[in-house]
Amino acid sequence: MLYYTVTVVCMMAGVIGKEIPHHARTKRQAFDPDSFMEKFGYLEPNPDGIPHDDASRAEAIREFQRFNGLPVSGHLDHHTVRKMRSPRCGLPDIQRPSHRGPGQPLAFQVPGYKWPSNNINYKVVGFTRQLRSTDQRRAFRNAFNKWTDVTPLNIREIAGGSAEIEISFARYNHGDGAGNSFDGRGGTLAHAYFPGTQPISGDTHFDDDEEWSMTSSGSNLEIVAAHEFGHALGLGHSRIPEALMAPYYHYDANYGLHQDDKRGIQTLYGSGGRRTTPRPRPTHRPRPTHRPRSTRRPRPTRRPVRPTRRPTRPTRPRGRHCNVKFDDIIVGHDGNTYAFAKKKIYKLDENGVAAGFPKRLNHVYRRAPKSASAIVFDRLRQKTFFFKGRKYWRYTGFQLDRGYPKPLPTDFQRNRAALQWQDNRIYLFKNNEYTAWTETLTRHHSGYPRQIDEFWRGLRPHIEAAFQFTDGETYFFKGKVYWKFDSDYARVLQGYPKNTARAWMGCRPRIPK
Repeated sequence: MLYYTVTVVCMMAGVIGKEIPHHARTKRQAFDPDSFMEKFGYLEPNPDGIPHDDASRAEAIREFQRFNGLPVSGHLDHHTVRKMRSPRCGLPDIQRPSHRGPGQPLAFQVPGYKWPSNNINYKVVGFTRQLRSTDQRRAFRNAFNKWTDVTPLNIREIAGGSAEIEISFARYNHGDGAGNSFDGRGGTLAHAYFPGTQPISGDTHFDDDEEWSMTSSGSNLEIVAAHEFGHALGLGHSRIPEALMAPYYHYDANYGLHQDDKRGIQTLYGSGGRRTTPRPRPTHRPRPTHRPRSTRRPRPTRRPVRPTRRPTRPTRPRGRHCNVKFDDIIVGHDGNTYAFAKKKIYKLDENGVAAGFPKRLNHVYRRAPKSASAIVFDRLRQKTFFFKGRKYWRYTGFQLDRGYPKPLPTDFQRNRAALQWQDNRIYLFKNNEYTAWTETLTRHHSGYPRQIDEFWRGLRPHIEAAFQFTDGETYFFKGKVYWKFDSDYARVLQGYPKNTARAWMGCRPRIPK
């Protein structure tokens, strides 16, 4: 195949022209453009290995360029080759020429390729060793939520039995045909099969040679999974580069469904969503059927003559910044974690307070209010908001936006903490209540404010700081302690509260977050 690849590159001179110099050809000789275009639907497969003619090859290149938003030239230039070799999904982009009319792409919503029921089960039959299984399961759950939020689909994970969608990690030839083999790191990241009645229908495979992550490094598992699950639900590739179902991977911390994605999935299953990760809303606390009868307290036994030793007090945190009480804490626009306390700002890392910190707050965020009552970074708009009393300040990066500070409507004044939740709404906390907030609101949304314990079960009132950390978990702070919140079950995890200084500020003895 290597000899064939070099031959094809040489014979493509009429198509390539002067776009790729000799040294670049040598560097790319392991890449076979004809095989690539055959695999992804742009050229008819040629089992005899005879090179394609220049006219059909040029038309295939033009179709690839049109589909992927590149300048259409019909030449295999640098931009086209770079795009072809970028990380992507393993499914074809369009139907091969013999299966379509001239210029007709694969329909985005694949007619007939859908599950007959809106109740769909998935099962993870193999994890990668690169990430914790809990992180992988959360990534898959969040990825499915993108589709259930805009459709009537009810998708749930099961541990055993038969599932419509089975998820696994594999390398190279993994049992579903040589044409579907993975290719090591880079290139094809994953593939999935359309709905159907075959044993492999709906199954989703990830290349275990890739560098999988929950962040921007390597390939983000959740984003890739959300794309592949679109296929497992019946969607083809989109020719809109910004769509989630576009064939090529790109990282976006705020990724979501493009209107084209929504149109496709709603064509198959209808509109109207079921939110798997609920937006905070009131729930009715169950009332006891009867008050339990009190029992008589047993009489204490006689105290021993020699009293037992009192339990020792918890060890006080030791270090430089062990008495700090947060005004609030955020993951900022630069991806760093910042804690705020009165006139100071602390940059936090895995060891506690980063070198060079704390700093004076107004040396970092110019004209920021000291002792701000609440601070939040809006991931969607890339803006940081400071709240204090009757005003709020808005920053782009570390620069105060023109026209700020601005007055807050009465309903949103004197907050104690702020948080952007998984639904991308910003929630403000005050005393034992919380409310949803945007800059355009002049009064509470309908149904707000609400009691904190109606959704944030296990939290105490008067929360002073809250944020979503880089591990995807949500943390709440009050005084010298904090709580970790289970987003799936909407309750505080067992083992909390913990000491803030020992977990976050590097004070000894250290404890895990």
